[in-house]
Amino acid sequence: MKLIWTYSKSWKKGFKNNHIDYGYVEYLYKKSILDAGNQFKKIIYTDKESKDIFRDYVDEVKIIEPREFVFLADLKFYVLEKEHGEFCCIDGDLFLKRDLEIPPSDIGFELEFKDSIALEYSEIFVKHGIHKIIPYWGLNKFSINLGLMYFNNDEIKNELVSEFKKVQKFYLKKIEPTYNYNQEGKQVSVCGSQYFTSQFLEHRGIKPDFFNDGNENFEKFFHIGGPKKMFYHREYLRTQKKSTI
Repeated sequence: MKLIWTYSKSWKKGFKNNHIDYGYVEYLYKKSILDAGNQFKKIIYTDKESKDIFRDYVDEVKIIEPREFVFLADLKFYVLEKEHGEFCCIDGDLFLKRDLEIPPSDIGFELEFKDSIALEYSEIFVKHGIHKIIPYWGLNKFSINLGLMYFNNDEIKNELVSEFKKVQKFYLKKIEPTYNYNQEGKQVSVCGSQYFTSQFLEHRGIKPDFFNDGNENFEKFFHIGGPKKMFYHREYLRTQKKSTI
């Protein structure tokens, strides 16, 4: 089994990390990698610019091929396209508190949730004809948090990637030229990837396992996405002060 991180400075611009210095983001990634222990092979996908940052922290560095950026989750789906067999994508701001528990089924995600912002974007997608591309769009009101993405089923994984690419193309053709969400740094990925993934699973009748079950007090892992993003910033600043002494 492989644990896989994705990192790129350019692919983070315009979203949650656009006001956070890269030193802190790199600190979070290194902490996430170290906290994952040695249970599984550790891989990071990154661009040539950043290929040496994590070389001493992982077992393997894989270079991302240059490509057009659409959603914040693009890198994760890029990994899904490239990897086969059993693996799990993990966010660089998610920290394991104990060994990762492999789901009993062959597909697992961090958690399922309702996101009002995703539903607002979904209405715009529907207005511009997403049903012509993804007929099953809107089967439920849930989204899937992609902080952890476990696969051990290439057939389902490949189908998910294929459908995701349709959503990307639809967005670039129908949504971005009119609304300029990416240009303005809006978090459309909550709809184009997280909400979409839930619709795909519902359509296929797949009930994935969720890693967050039983994690109410962060016994299994701690994810600091969103408003908790600066949780380790003071710790990071202390390490910076020590390095200058």
